[in-house]
Amino acid sequence: MSRPHGDKLARFREGDAEAFAQLVAEMGPRLKGYFLRQGAQPATAEDLTQNVFLRTLQGKSRYHEEGRLEAYFLRIARNLWIDHRRRRRPVVGDEDLGVVEGMQAGPVETAAVRDRAERLRAALRELDPDSHEILELAVLQRLAYRDVAAILEIPVGTVKSRVFYALRRLRQRLDGSGMEEEE
Repeated sequence: MSRPHGDKLARFREGDAEAFAQLVAEMGPRLKGYFLRQGAQPATAEDLTQNVFLRTLQGKSRYHEEGRLEAYFLRIARNLWIDHRRRRRPVVGDEDLGVVEGMQAGPVETAAVRDRAERLRAALRELDPDSHEILELAVLQRLAYRDVAAILEIPVGTVKSRVFYALRRLRQRLDGSGMEEEE
């Protein structure tokens, strides 16, 4: 019953077990990265990622093909993260943003990129939680504004405004860190 194109979760719901395996392979690292950037420790990020897929399996009969599948998964991830934060105080980790991954450079270039990544992480940690979340979804996850609006349940215009002002605050923090001098 497999279709060559289309929504993989809908294909799984229709009986295509391989479609779910593909979803796990494609979305797993992205979801884990989301949790790491929210401040989860690696083991917690792995657990939360597995919980996203567990909730997806439990709710597969209620799933309807609407919007982008990535936004659907990130909405589940966001809800799990909110639940996790409510149970525990948020922990801001020093996990890598993936900036250096796969980079073909020498030790000096690698150290410079790691230093810039750490300054970026520090600046992101200084932002208020709402600004951090909007940048995570719109910039780091590269979701369309309409998808971010659906996840956060706010108008698209509000998303655009919040992204603009969050980026402005982030730039101000980075300008004070000396990060602009390296460009």
